[in-house]
Amino acid sequence: MNIGQFELKEPLPQLREPHVIASLTPWIDAGSVGSLTIERLERFMEAGNLGGLKTPGRYFDFTRYRPVVYYEEGKRKMKVPNADLRFAAGPNDRDFIFLHMLEPHSNAEEYIDSIVEVLEALNVKRYCRIGAMYDAVPHTRPLLVMGTLNGEPLEGVEGVRGNRRRPYQGPTSIMNLVGDKLTARGIETLAAVRQVRERLWAELPMSCGTSTGRR
Repeated sequence: MNIGQFELKEPLPQLREPHVIASLTPWIDAGSVGSLTIERLERFMEAGNLGGLKTPGRYFDFTRYRPVVYYEEGKRKMKVPNADLRFAAGPNDRDFIFLHMLEPHSNAEEYIDSIVEVLEALNVKRYCRIGAMYDAVPHTRPLLVMGTLNGEPLEGVEGVRGNRRRPYQGPTSIMNLVGDKLTARGIETLAAVRQVRERLWAELPMSCGTSTGRR
């Protein structure tokens, strides 16, 4: 089944109140915290393949995101970088979709619109992006996790400090438009379920030679 520029495996699973957990590489995924967390969740929950972009080379430069060669049962195979979608049955009354996003090198608007279109078609109830950034925090203390809920501090979650969106001005990722477009299409608030776009960031201690990009 084709939805936008995505090709999904059929038959589509019957997803219950699906929540999306997404990571974005390379911005902002310091130490691969977001992408590795999702991969671990996928293994733990035995996630199945849902699909990906039909022609990822339309959006990604394969000299910057390198394909990977591997062997499976003695056969040589190649993994091409893609925006992969996987799914897993969750507890209670909701399931999960895992989305591995890569920043595009071309046709960014079309890529973003396709992500929004496929999530809307899957009746997503919540979009949660996770990641990490480097900061001047010590190695000797527990890592700080900050969270926002609809742009406001995320409260009442153990181990997470609510963080109000700051009036930041400067370089950012075009992929922030995914969350904005989902909000505009009503993904955050539906009739019966409060839908939110959450972002959780872990601050990592800087090692020698690591640049934060600040002067």
